[in-house]
Amino acid sequence: MSDRAAVLTGVTGGWGRAVLDRFVERGWDVTATHRGDAPGDLPAGVLPVEADLTDPASAEAVVAAALERFGRVDALANIAGGFAMAGRIDEAPVDVWRSQLAVNLDTAYNMTRAALRPMRAAGRGSVVYIGSSAAERPFPGAAGYIVSKTALAGLMRAVDAEVRTEGVRANTVVVKIVDTPRNRAENPDADFSRWTSGADLAAVVEWLCGDDSAPLSGGMIPAYGRA
Repeated sequence: MSDRAAVLTGVTGGWGRAVLDRFVERGWDVTATHRGDAPGDLPAGVLPVEADLTDPASAEAVVAAALERFGRVDALANIAGGFAMAGRIDEAPVDVWRSQLAVNLDTAYNMTRAALRPMRAAGRGSVVYIGSSAAERPFPGAAGYIVSKTALAGLMRAVDAEVRTEGVRANTVVVKIVDTPRNRAENPDADFSRWTSGADLAAVVEWLCGDDSAPLSGGMIPAYGRA
């Protein structure tokens, strides 16, 4: 085991996998959440924990498993999230609104609540969130996503206000568009070289979780690439 342990959500697929690989390469002990069966290609030493992060008890179980295996939680990176276009507010299904709030806000709240206890007890820790430029520059048809990411920024600021003086930091990496197969398929005429890559974001997230980024806390950090 190393002297640094992180809990990572949403890193078994999509661009989040680059975050998992970055933390492993940098020598962190990693607990990674997943839904359903654990992926068969996880790096050696990673602790996979099946969890429904919209359930507070499930989030508590993730942190408990990390503490049992590694004895500490130094960082939490909330990568789990989702995006849905559902149409204008008066036309979109209410279920989409609720699911966007659940996947983008509730998951981060539940994991933060669980992880803060051991961090405060240790007098140190870092929590990272993934925000969206859509919270500052909204567009039609994705109210659930936009509101959930706006609220997520408020959650980060609330965490920062509550625990900064106790040695625990909170920051948000604000993303515009990430170079993924889905985004390429949906934007075939775009200049992909201008987008932020998963590896780029992974480096920023890992840096914010480590001591090299101290004393940065309460930051809304734009990671737009050249988009």
